[in-house]
Amino acid sequence: MLVLLAEKDGVMNTAELGEKMLVSPKYLRKLAGPLEKHGLIKSIQGIYGGYLLDEKPESITLVNIFEAFGEKVDITGCTGDENCPLNQDCLTRPLWEHLRKVIKDEFHKITIKRLADQQFTA
Repeated sequence: MLVLLAEKDGVMNTAELGEKMLVSPKYLRKLAGPLEKHGLIKSIQGIYGGYLLDEKPESITLVNIFEAFGEKVDITGCTGDENCPLNQDCLTRPLWEHLRKVIKDEFHKITIKRLADQQFTA
């Protein structure tokens, strides 16, 4: 949704977005709530209304999107918390912590602009 809004660089309604994404406008309206609440998009009311980005596409990262939906960037549920029977004695926990950091750092670098421009070279 955000990539299409970045490409359009203007207002798109949910019918237009839904057609391009092959999802229902109703589903997109549900997605829009958290995105709007976190200042990533804004809604425009009226007959020519819809949604548009509320930030520049180069300012919105994948981490921002995860945060808007209350999600964490994580590849495993393994966090070494008190509920884990191995907790501090886990031999692979340092690996999971390292990978979580690497992925989160990468997700901070990937912006909506990069997604729209398909720029993924190292």
